[in-house]
Amino acid sequence: MKSYYRVTYLGKGIYNELKNNVSKEIWQSFLSSPKINWLPKPPSYAENNKSYFTEKGYKRFKQDVLPIIKEYLDETKIEFSIITNIRNIIYEDEYQLITDK
Repeated sequence: MKSYYRVTYLGKGIYNELKNNVSKEIWQSFLSSPKINWLPKPPSYAENNKSYFTEKGYKRFKQDVLPIIKEYLDETKIEFSIITNIRNIIYEDEYQLITDK
């Protein structure tokens, strides 16, 4: 059975929480960085969706993205979960998958 990885900040998606805790300028700069923009943007992402990294995506996230996020968010509030039973997949690529609640 495959394992997937969810990274949250205070129980919410790490990217959304970063967006909510930095200025618009910092967020735009973050998104345009080559260390970040390797992650494909899903065709849609609704409020009730959740995202999970594949093993490949998780490794790249930890190497390239996490050090940047730690500059803006409290590291002690970042949580990592491993999930093996995922349902309602609406999008998947080599780095991530998106589910509908």
